[in-house]
Amino acid sequence: MLSRRLIWVIAASGVVLSGAAIVTLRAAEQAGPPTTTPAHPAPSAPEESATIVDDPTTAPDPSQSADNNVSFPNDI
Repeated sequence: MLSRRLIWVIAASGVVLSGAAIVTLRAAEQAGPPTTTPAHPAPSAPEESATIVDDPTTAPDPSQSADNNVSFPNDI
């Protein structure tokens, strides 16, 4: 049989947790629908000099390849 103290602790915990749940649900209910923020204006078009144009006729420089920059530790 459970002791009276344990029964009171369980009952008090139930009351406290129920109260916390009610307070939480009421706060969420009172918050209402979320407010919408005004839309941001569209970004302006970049300047023509800021646009980088890829030139397909230029071959990549093999000396700047990432494969040339691979290094391995020597102390393994």
